[in-house]
Amino acid sequence: MDPGGAVSGLEFGRAQLWPFLLCLPVLLAVLWGMLSRRARAGLLYGASSRDVLPTPLGRALRLTLLAGLGLCCWLDPRLGDESVPIERRGLDLIFCLDTSRSMLASDVDPDRLTRARNDVKAVLPELAGGDRVALVVFAGQARLWVPLTHDLPSFGQLLDEVDTTLVPVGGTDLAAALRRAKELSQPDESSTTAVVLLTDGEDLGGAGLQAARELRDLSIRVHAVGYGSMLGSKITVDERGRQSFLRDRGGDEVVSKLDEKGLRAVCEATGGEFVRADSMALPLRELYRKRIQPMQKRTFEAGEETVKKPRYQWVLLPLLMLLLYDLVTTQGRRR
Repeated sequence: MDPGGAVSGLEFGRAQLWPFLLCLPVLLAVLWGMLSRRARAGLLYGASSRDVLPTPLGRALRLTLLAGLGLCCWLDPRLGDESVPIERRGLDLIFCLDTSRSMLASDVDPDRLTRARNDVKAVLPELAGGDRVALVVFAGQARLWVPLTHDLPSFGQLLDEVDTTLVPVGGTDLAAALRRAKELSQPDESSTTAVVLLTDGEDLGGAGLQAARELRDLSIRVHAVGYGSMLGSKITVDERGRQSFLRDRGGDEVVSKLDEKGLRAVCEATGGEFVRADSMALPLRELYRKRIQPMQKRTFEAGEETVKKPRYQWVLLPLLMLLLYDLVTTQGRRR
């Protein structure tokens, strides 16, 4: 049975739990055995009673039926359609992901770029309430990879395709990424827009701080997650099937360091926050929960949605009546 599937128009919100119904015969056998043993002990050692008590099999069947009805309620039966008002509220969250070759450094496990992609994927479940997301990839220039969308599954699939070949121009130009994010933002909704940089922060263009001030003038906050170490790391590249270290034009091996000071300055210029990726397991999720999620949200759309009517009451009523009957009759007139 499909978790959300239907049988003759009847749907179950938690239909994936139906295999638990197969446990009911086992429960019946266990209860029958326990009640039969207690009944035999009562005949041997208890005082005689004139009360008409249920047989062990009858009581076991009743308790098993109670468990089955309770499980049916848990399965959340639904039948018939009804219209309910809906309102989707949220933020515009623009991720700017550094895809320069310095992000291939492995001072963050397994490497900076893979870790950044994983951090974005880890925060996507938090956005399901209504936030829109976009993805800008950048190196020496910026490129819009995913426009603003509510389609989080498709966003995740496109995120998996991100690598260092998407932007052919080398370098790291923070200003180009921030200005591309500014173009995506809606002028009248800047207070409900946030930009998140995911980079090692080596701003070779040198204009990142000025671009951040431009976003500040629009009331857009820039946050950043920094990847890498202060000591730096060599950059591993694949050349003709062989692993080697990236070299500059002079033939020296390139060492890439995290520019924490520069990224902090960019964030502070807009009232945003900087966190280091190696400071916690899921830095982007923590940043979202503490600084982005509490922001004022806006309404994206409002209307009506057709859903199936819950019908658990049809099962709950006989369950309660049977439970009451069992409580009244189990111990005879003494109860």
